[in-house]
Amino acid sequence: MRLLKRNTTVFDYRAYAGKDERFRSGMHTGVMKTEYADPVQYRGNISVPSGTAAPNMFGLNVQYTHILLMGNVNADIRENGLIDWRGDTYEITAVRPSLNVLAVALRRRTKNAAADRSAW
Repeated sequence: MRLLKRNTTVFDYRAYAGKDERFRSGMHTGVMKTEYADPVQYRGNISVPSGTAAPNMFGLNVQYTHILLMGNVNADIRENGLIDWRGDTYEITAVRPSLNVLAVALRRRTKNAAADRSAW
């Protein structure tokens, strides 16, 4: 029942594309900026940011604030990507496919971390 179309929401997924060095006045700075691919839209159910229903699903060392459930098990969603949903950006910390559902652990990015990375 959770993955009925009326219970899902649209979000944008940006895949990790690598790192690129930033230059200033034509000189190497040694500062690397993370690059992401163009966004792709998917549908899924993103949980509310409260406790976890199954704490052992992702293990004990994975930190996450939301769980994304998708009925599309073949979706090309990988760790280290980003999800944009309702004006916030979330990092993907773990992906666990099963027979019928793709479970993804999301961690909300802080506003300062995003501003620090885009300064260059």
